[in-house]
Amino acid sequence: MRDDLSLRLTRGTLFAVDQVAVHDGPGTRMTVYFKGCPLGCLWCHSPESMRLQPEVAWYELRCQACGTCATVCPEKLVPWFKQSPEHRIRCRQCGECVIACPADALELKGYETTAGDVADQAQRLKPFFLRSGGGITLTGGEPTLQPDFAYALAALCRQRDIHVAVETCGCAPWDCLDRLADVIGLFLFDLKDASPARHKRHTGVDLAPILDNLQRLVARGADVVVRVPVIPGCNGSPADIAAIARLARDRGVSRISLLPFNPAAPGKYAWLRQSFPLTDARRQSDDEMQALEAVVREAGLTVLPP
Repeated sequence: MRDDLSLRLTRGTLFAVDQVAVHDGPGTRMTVYFKGCPLGCLWCHSPESMRLQPEVAWYELRCQACGTCATVCPEKLVPWFKQSPEHRIRCRQCGECVIACPADALELKGYETTAGDVADQAQRLKPFFLRSGGGITLTGGEPTLQPDFAYALAALCRQRDIHVAVETCGCAPWDCLDRLADVIGLFLFDLKDASPARHKRHTGVDLAPILDNLQRLVARGADVVVRVPVIPGCNGSPADIAAIARLARDRGVSRISLLPFNPAAPGKYAWLRQSFPLTDARRQSDDEMQALEAVVREAGLTVLPP
């Protein structure tokens, strides 16, 4: 089958592709990380995904403090090891310092590519997908923020009989999700909180449109699994999880995954010379997560592993 050329040439911005992943859907998967997200979750474990534009990450442990980055900077900024958040506002993210760094301590997070190029990568991994029941997962960031690119990539993979899942926050126009549902095999739908006020405070967006999209996807017949990032001090109590489970159940969802807090998040903020907002958050123990899973089962939902 020859690919539709217009789909192949559709361009988008990614910040990473993980060619061997065992999360984010069934089987062995290739996970494609889209750049840009409409939410601003306090606990986001991928701060490099938030902006749609490419941005420079600085790896302190590799840095030799040589100052080469400052000598090539068009904005004449101080070296990265001396930079503050105020300096980053002036940074054009041009990547000159990345090219010049002798220690590979800098990396440009974000690059343009085509749907055809990414689909070709997935095609090479198809034997692994077939043996494991896996496929490709679009995540981010938020894939629906680049709707044409997400659709084109999913459509190309579907034409090649490669299973496609998408992880989404659900904050998108319904027309976008409706169109994607034609080419997506599984929606991993994030549900952050059951409290509208707290959801707005912690993520920056309203909860109501997200819940509406969730209900419409289920009613449309899409395969949907709700995923809940469980964040201590934000939405992590048994009462919080019970309320989220009821919201999902009442909108026709039957399966849910609880994701424990990711302790690697603060280190990623250091890459961008930012401070992690939730300094007291910690990963929950297995016993704590199992207790929360029991709460979900009491609400009548099936718990899937994260």
